[in-house]
Amino acid sequence: MSDFRGIQAGDMLSLRTSNGASEQIGSRKRRLIDIEDEDYERTASTTSCGDGVRLSWSSDSDDRRSVQNIKGKAASVVSRGKRLLARKKSRHEELTTVATYINARRQKFDQATKDPHNLALPPNYDGILDLSNDVLDAEDVRPQFKVAPNGAFQDIWLSKSLGIIPAPIAQFLRSYQVDGVAMMHEKFVYQKGMILGDDMGLGKTVQVIAFLTAAFGKSGDSRDRLRMRLMRRHERWYPKILIICPGTLIRNWERELNTWGWWTIEVFHGAKKYDILSTAKQGRLEVMLTTYKTYDIYESEINLIEWDCVVADECHLIKESEADITKAMAKVNSLCRIGLTGTAIQNSYEDMWSILNWANPGMIGDKKTWIKKISKPLKAGQSHAATWAELKLGRSTATSLVTNLLPRFFLRRTKALIADQLPKKRDMVVFCPLTTLQTEAYANYMQPGDGQRFAKLVSPCICRDKKNPDPKCESCKTAKSDQNEHFFRKCVNSLHLANHLAYVIPRNEDSPPEREKAMAVLKQCLPDKWQKYYKRSPLVNYADPELCGKWKALQNILKLWKKNGDKVLIFSYSTKLLNMLDTLLTSNGNYSFCRLDGSMNYEDRQKQVDKFNTDSNMFIFLLSTRAGGLGLNIVSANRVVIWDPNWNPTYDLQAQDRAFRLGQYRDVEVYRLVSAGTIEEIVYARQIYKQQQANIGYTASNERRYFDGVMGEAEKKGEIFGSKNMFTFDKENVMLKKIVNKTNVAEALTAEIAGLRVAEINVDDPTTVAADEAEVKHLLEDDTNKDFDDEVAKKNFMNLTRSDKSRKSERTDPITAILNHVGVKYVHNNSEVIGSSKVEEEISKKALEAGQEGQQVRPFEASDPGEFFFRPPMDVCRRQFNSMAKAFGFKSPTDFALHVEKMRQQERRDLLEDFYTTKLTSIELR
Repeated sequence: MSDFRGIQAGDMLSLRTSNGASEQIGSRKRRLIDIEDEDYERTASTTSCGDGVRLSWSSDSDDRRSVQNIKGKAASVVSRGKRLLARKKSRHEELTTVATYINARRQKFDQATKDPHNLALPPNYDGILDLSNDVLDAEDVRPQFKVAPNGAFQDIWLSKSLGIIPAPIAQFLRSYQVDGVAMMHEKFVYQKGMILGDDMGLGKTVQVIAFLTAAFGKSGDSRDRLRMRLMRRHERWYPKILIICPGTLIRNWERELNTWGWWTIEVFHGAKKYDILSTAKQGRLEVMLTTYKTYDIYESEINLIEWDCVVADECHLIKESEADITKAMAKVNSLCRIGLTGTAIQNSYEDMWSILNWANPGMIGDKKTWIKKISKPLKAGQSHAATWAELKLGRSTATSLVTNLLPRFFLRRTKALIADQLPKKRDMVVFCPLTTLQTEAYANYMQPGDGQRFAKLVSPCICRDKKNPDPKCESCKTAKSDQNEHFFRKCVNSLHLANHLAYVIPRNEDSPPEREKAMAVLKQCLPDKWQKYYKRSPLVNYADPELCGKWKALQNILKLWKKNGDKVLIFSYSTKLLNMLDTLLTSNGNYSFCRLDGSMNYEDRQKQVDKFNTDSNMFIFLLSTRAGGLGLNIVSANRVVIWDPNWNPTYDLQAQDRAFRLGQYRDVEVYRLVSAGTIEEIVYARQIYKQQQANIGYTASNERRYFDGVMGEAEKKGEIFGSKNMFTFDKENVMLKKIVNKTNVAEALTAEIAGLRVAEINVDDPTTVAADEAEVKHLLEDDTNKDFDDEVAKKNFMNLTRSDKSRKSERTDPITAILNHVGVKYVHNNSEVIGSSKVEEEISKKALEAGQEGQQVRPFEASDPGEFFFRPPMDVCRRQFNSMAKAFGFKSPTDFALHVEKMRQQERRDLLEDFYTTKLTSIELR
């Protein structure tokens, strides 16, 4: 069987050095001219084969026909410099050698497997007496858990791949995990790739170990420790597996493999790396573990070994097609590639293309086609301003993606499968107001004090001919590099100011250039007050609540949590911010805490996690969002604070899952802190946008269409894209509150309208509300709900019409009281904002059924972004008016109408907003 499993390492070396491969060398020279540094030698057309489109490599005859063109083309390259040519040649030969080798392996395997016996079936142990003895001692099986198993103690037969999950492991697997194991083993047998995209916390690691157990034909008992040595003695085929993962997960993989079985494992790291490679070549290991960073450095040596399967944990790390690690991973020497990630789509749909293409190179077409046929339609269809045609194309594309393409390469399940085994979680987003001093500083910094360069950031290019710029175009007056540098600095400083003013106050430990830049920002922010804060000690600035609206709220909440016996995780992507919190907590003296960030080695990180989990006196764990948000189990905590939102929603979601996972027995509360009216609102709004796009890509979900903007479309920036939106400061309003509430109102008013086309009445227009007063008498006909308590009605109504401060002070929830005290005006539950909508489902259904007529009309018409027009039928008005009376506790609609008649215009708006965003969720509209 081994004869047909590919070309051995020596054969690959011969491909690199053989004197008889002149045509191949000529091919490399020719292609050196034709392709860019990062491209493979993919010069021939693609052909349909198997599961999809397979890459077809150019033949040697094609290479010979093109040799005559080498000299002429090479001359143009030489003119750009010999060093550049040498670099291109070295890089290209490296890529083409590996690509040719992998292609040769595939061709040889496909040819051999015309006989099914040559598939990668479990090893043949027939005739090996040492493995035929029964295991009688219960302690000689793994895993050994004290918890009750999920199923019976019996093997699970994998009918499609002729594999077996042995009983010791099978008894602890859930049904969805068995499905995952079955799909991975089937791909292994046929030497193809896939992505296991299960949600975080569903046991992807365990599924891989169970799959490997089936692939090796192991029995889950102590005989497994003998298998590799005995198979080498009998000179039979035996798999070799490479697992690549982030450094923080290396020890976790070692621990889990040894918990679930007997494995010969080596970690490719440290001084003995080459000894381990030699061990792997000789077949004296079963699994080799390494990190992405180490693989990137030693990929040429690692790929001399013919791996039967490569598992890439957290494979979303290779989503950037131009990144070095992505290019290195594309050359991994294995036909069976299995990727693990809970976040296949992070920032864009191209993320998914990258990892799917890695798992099955060439099978899903090229990236340009993916963008044209999938990415653009999905994004355009999710815009609030989408036409019926765009919505129809977007929804149909999502359905085709989820039902036709993904099932062949991608398997994803969510935590809904184990919802009954998890406690409750609340994911609250708190829009913290800036302090008075922060507001002054932020507003001053948002003024375009440096003139043309900032003007260029918020002004689009007006040039029609890019080669001949318009002299009036502000966007072209400065070099692009200067523009990018200025944009980045403006963005970073804006985020700093939104979090803590101490960020921009120079410190003694800063380098002279850093101090100079910080001083310039400080003077711009506080032109008349900067000296006061510059002269104070850093500790005083850190602790001053007037420098940070978030700390003003959090310090009081921490006191409450400490009293209640909670344990808290505080995440920030800024090490400088963690330093500030570290100093504050140390000076406080009342809070014991641990800390973990990227500067710590992996062993020290685990020690901090163990310390926090086992020491009941540990109250707070400060963590870097990137270093501490991946692979750690911190279920001793039941409160999570995300100090600053990240542009990539995955980091914040992974941070939450450190506490909210299997093994957690207390309800978890998450508080994301967002500075209202600042650039952080844009950051969080893009998180919503990206999470919705991901849901559409995974499940074809009919997500609420909040935003007009379309990511990547210069002409459709809407409310959340573009520098103008990023650098606009609205100290009076919460931008997301308006967008979310308006969409909720639009959906509520559309819910009962059969045609789904609504227009003419602006629900936020004072003249419209005034005109409605003449129709109030028509709403009094259905005088129902007469048994309501009048005192309850009076109390609810007075709370509604009072000022926010007086109304919210009556609430009993202590967290709400604290937030009200510091001026927080808006909080929402993230899980209620993101998700499918019944109204959107009906609109999407209408779009899919629509013909060509009216395809350029929008489902929701608007005169300005965010403003919606409606004229609901009168029976709908009556029904909803009666529902409002009941929701606010009035004795009858008549009493409610009399109160409404006395209300001011703004009070009526507040009433409608409160009803459609909070009260309506408990009322079923029919």
